[in-house]
Amino acid sequence: VFLYTVDDIAEVVKEGLEARQGAVKEAEVIIASGVSNFMHWMESREVVPTIRALREQAEASLRQELDKAMRLLAKGESAEKVLEIMGRGLTNKFLHAPTQALNQVHGESRDNFLNVVHRLYRLNSEE
Repeated sequence: VFLYTVDDIAEVVKEGLEARQGAVKEAEVIIASGVSNFMHWMESREVVPTIRALREQAEASLRQELDKAMRLLAKGESAEKVLEIMGRGLTNKFLHAPTQALNQVHGESRDNFLNVVHRLYRLNSEE
């Protein structure tokens, strides 16, 4: 037989309340983390069309250069010369738009643009 006083019951209620408040804090942390992860995922999905367009453009350039290389090989050009021509062609195609943009940007946005280019192409030198 156990005898509980009102003070005993109040203590049990207090402990239960503290436990629930602790659980609420843990749940808030879990929810905040989940929301943060979801928002990051949503933001990453916004870049998918740009990534797709960039890849499609690169693939089109590759197909053009491959076609050109095959024609040169069919004409009897050496493999070394064809590979060099193809490499230069791809390099020129991939760097044409960024080079034009670098030459056209002026003012305050120039430094920001230069920083972006350095990050994109992993360039270590400073201008």
